Amino acid sequence: MNNIVLAGLVIIFSIVWSSAFIAGAIALSDFDPFTLLTIRFSLSALLMLPFCLGGESMHDRIAIKRGLLLGILNNALYLGLSFAALQTVRPQVVIVIVSCAPLATGLLSAWSGVEPLSPMKLFGATLGLSGVVVISGVAEGMKVDIWGILMAAAGMLAFASGTVFFRGRAVNLPVFQANFWQSVAGAAALLPMALVFGQPLAVPSTNTMIAVAHLVFIVTIGGMSLWLVLIRISGAATASTYHLLNPFFGVLLAYLVLGEQLRTTDFIGATLIVIGLILTTQERWRKAQC
Repeated sequence: MNNIVLAGLVIIFSIVWSSAFIAGAIALSDFDPFTLLTIRFSLSALLMLPFCLGGESMHDRIAIKRGLLLGILNNALYLGLSFAALQTVRPQVVIVIVSCAPLATGLLSAWSGVEPLSPMKLFGATLGLSGVVVISGVAEGMKVDIWGILMAAAGMLAFASGTVFFRGRAVNLPVFQANFWQSVAGAAALLPMALVFGQPLAVPSTNTMIAVAHLVFIVTIGGMSLWLVLIRISGAATASTYHLLNPFFGVLLAYLVLGEQLRTTDFIGATLIVIGLILTTQERWRKAQC
């Protein structure tokens, strides 16, 4: 794939993925996290079902099992635990923890033999992570809840594991059908949590309905499918570093949509992230030019 096209896809992906935090913040005004995620994944699965019925993997037990496992890791555990952590931990801290995924993915890929981890990739991911810390403001110091920290860390490890698993065991699955089974697994796993810990349902506002529609169509169906494509193209470790862009676009979208202020540190952090991404992806660029 042309490098310019890939760069464009990465930017689109990061904007879409980052927008989930903005839409989620709006939707959480009317729903608790578990109910919101259950509705999101249930609607996504229903909408994708007609497009997946004719595929061979819909009747392949191995493909179904792998798709469901991806859903448990990527949707139920990663998002469920991350949203739960937001109840007691500041969003900036959760963002920093989740943004450790590139490091965890690289280490897991090397440990499992899926992909080698070069010193340059490791350095680039670390540099990018430092940019995330600068943007989040966590380095300024703040009190945090240990259980919230542990939940966010567990969610991050689940997401990293899902990335490595898809690259190593499920990369040949049709992307759309893999995304469908992920949504099915996420909805099924989170429904009991919504029933036990969820709040009584109320009539959502217009803004909440728009936010939910965005989460379903743009983020879950579009963004997750694009994420699986990027793993297939770039590999687990390199694709994971694309998430380092998310905090910057999250801050930018918060400024445009929610009216939050931009800081000088946002641009400093963004510079560090871009340099880190260049370092982690330069091996791929060299191979593409050969």
